[in-house]
Amino acid sequence: MPVYDRSYRRWDGTLKRRAFRAAPIVAMGVKNALATKGGWLLTLSLRGFMAASCVPTALLFLLNYLFYFRPNFLPVETFAIFDQLAPYRVIQYPALTRLNSMFLMVYAVIFGSGLIARDRASGALPLYLSRPLTLGDYVLGKLGIIGWFMAMFTLVPNLLLWLMGVLSDPADGAFTAALPHLVPIIVQNGAVVLVYSLTILAVSSICRRPMFAGLIWFSLVILLPSFTSMAGSHRGVSALAAVSINDALFSLGYHLYDIGGLFEKATSEADGAVRGNLEGVFEAVKIFASSTPLQAATSVLCWCGASLLVIVSVLRRQDVVVEAGTR
Repeated sequence: MPVYDRSYRRWDGTLKRRAFRAAPIVAMGVKNALATKGGWLLTLSLRGFMAASCVPTALLFLLNYLFYFRPNFLPVETFAIFDQLAPYRVIQYPALTRLNSMFLMVYAVIFGSGLIARDRASGALPLYLSRPLTLGDYVLGKLGIIGWFMAMFTLVPNLLLWLMGVLSDPADGAFTAALPHLVPIIVQNGAVVLVYSLTILAVSSICRRPMFAGLIWFSLVILLPSFTSMAGSHRGVSALAAVSINDALFSLGYHLYDIGGLFEKATSEADGAVRGNLEGVFEAVKIFASSTPLQAATSVLCWCGASLLVIVSVLRRQDVVVEAGTR
């Protein structure tokens, strides 16, 4: 009696709507990540952490509201401080990115460490790739899942903050004055989203257990900066600092927003009280860059290229398809 071979077969049909084939992976991945699971205590902890991660964004939106609309309950002296700080408002964008990076690292570990590792451990890759789905669609879908979380706490808040400033500023030419800030916002935050997403996926692809993937990635982001800074200082090679993911990303933002020029202007023009407040804000966005613009950009491109190479090479070695009748 013949036995039906239930092996996964390659898709022989006509592939259509290529641009949308990764969309179901992204939609279901984000939905499953946000779903309630693991008991009420774990769910409550995750919801509380997500609420806490919105605090820096909410505070900056509140400060912008107070600056533009100036409610009557604020003392008059506060408005004078706002006017003195107005020329340096652009530093709120890299400051928000830097503050949110602490939460991003946790989100990357929680939501990204198991994206590919679980599929490898459970043998789900044959199911994915036996359907009208290419390896590129699979990688793009997984990248979209973690990229969605990264963008929601970097690119999206900064764009909304910029849009609020444009729409609330009553001055003529407010849009023209704010337009140059849009390019640094997109470039730096886009780099953060891309580097964080690709690196966590690369680590997830080489591990079968999400816990190990999270530990390896966290070590790259937390421990590597200390090692490269110490090695660079000992050897006198400043370029080593750019090897660190966060140092490269923050240095890139430092040069894009010209933080150095703004700091020199603030220290030379502001009075004593305002200067102290400005120095604290500049300290939050890293007053001095660890690497040059070329070194930072090269590091970002190398991390993205190396991560993508690891993902593709690991997944291509997987025996994901078995043709019927070949066993």
